[in-house]
Amino acid sequence: MKMQTQKIDEVFELYYENMRKSIKGVEEILKINFLEKDIYYKMGIDNLNALHENIVDLLKHTYSPREVRMKLREIEYDEKITQETFLE
Repeated sequence: MKMQTQKIDEVFELYYENMRKSIKGVEEILKINFLEKDIYYKMGIDNLNALHENIVDLLKHTYSPREVRMKLREIEYDEKITQETFLE
């Protein structure tokens, strides 16, 4: 499916979710390789948080702030439901 024919929601979900998974993956690698008190772990997490914030800011310039908030809430809700389902 070409980018022009995709709905805005599909594009948002695809790219944002892929970026988010990548950030979470790097965070997991940091957790495996460093103790949480280690300075490299803290710097890595700080950089991942900054990257996430920049992604959200970029999306705000591409989409309306309302659209970004709504999509982020949906993703957070889906993540919470998934965690509750798999942790039980």
